[in-house]
Amino acid sequence: MTFWSSPGQTFLISLFSGEIRAELSLSDGEFAAIYSLATLASAIVMIWSGALIDRMDLKRLSIAIVLGLAIGCGMMSFSNSIFTLLVSLFLLRQLGQGLMFIISSTAMVRYLDEHKGKASALASMGYAVAEAVMPSMLVALLLWVGWRQSWQIAGLLLVTFMVPAILYLLRGHSQRHETYLSHLASEATGDTRVYRKRQWTRAEVVRDRYFYLFAPGLMSQPLMFTGFIFHQVHLVESKGWPLLGWAALFSLYAVVSVAAKLVTGPLIDRYGAIRMVPLVALPMGIGLIILALGSSLLWGGVFLVLTGITVGFQSTVTAPFWSEMYGNQHLGAIKSLGAAAMVFCTAVSPIVIGWQIDVGTSMDTLAAAAALYIFLTSGLAYHACRSRAKTLSY
Repeated sequence: MTFWSSPGQTFLISLFSGEIRAELSLSDGEFAAIYSLATLASAIVMIWSGALIDRMDLKRLSIAIVLGLAIGCGMMSFSNSIFTLLVSLFLLRQLGQGLMFIISSTAMVRYLDEHKGKASALASMGYAVAEAVMPSMLVALLLWVGWRQSWQIAGLLLVTFMVPAILYLLRGHSQRHETYLSHLASEATGDTRVYRKRQWTRAEVVRDRYFYLFAPGLMSQPLMFTGFIFHQVHLVESKGWPLLGWAALFSLYAVVSVAAKLVTGPLIDRYGAIRMVPLVALPMGIGLIILALGSSLLWGGVFLVLTGITVGFQSTVTAPFWSEMYGNQHLGAIKSLGAAAMVFCTAVSPIVIGWQIDVGTSMDTLAAAAALYIFLTSGLAYHACRSRAKTLSY
């Protein structure tokens, strides 16, 4: 599920931005505005749709989302107007970036709670593998058959591989779900004074001040990375780097991301995800400073390496964090709230950076500003972590 969420991810969609803008006569800012509008609509709908995992059978929901994402790929290949582009982007973002990720991460911490750190790390490697192989493959496919046929091939491969895989991998899941429900019932009869065993509702989470202290730090990586990767073609052009060379660096980025996941998973199981949040985005913040100051492709590689560390941390920490903070019973609804906030961030950053590009702001200046934001939100998360530790036992 994490690997095949790629058609809805910014790193893949942005590779087609040049062809889409040229064919529909759009500027960087105009395409970013359409993309952001579709992503914002996805964030709003996700508050409802993300909670479906708490109510629907996992197998049926997974297949429905895969089929819907394939339809989105097909619509993208036939987009010939701003309206069809907007609808296809909405489907890709809602089903790919949003629901496939929510399903995967929720299932890991819900059904493998005692090893949720390692389980989340292993599951999120699908995304890391996609980041390693997809950019180079898509650039080659783009040059070979064009951007429309590339989307058709992606949709066909998605259905051909994922539907049989879901049917096979989720065989016997009903028994696993019954075991989870029994465990949840036993927790409910235990000592409810233990904070991490309390099963929070989404309404209660919205009223919790710690949600607003931790969330900016958790959202800083998708906020900033999405904005820069969405405009990666402009970034490469402004730096004078070859696009193929930049795409090849994603393999290194993905390897580092996987290594970070392998390290983070056991650390979460040992020390808890909450304590990791203040550290998550710091490597990317340093990478953005290097990106702002460096001019050679080598420094671009350093930026991707440091960002890979942050992505590895963030993708592994997020789901266990929500589970530790608020429990598993309403985890889908709670994660949909966090995912909606994350998607909102990914809606805002491309259009803001696109507008800044249109008015002449350099990518170096934008990178420095993004680094400052990351350092500030990491400090806020550190304050929240210390404040919580004074009143609650880990």
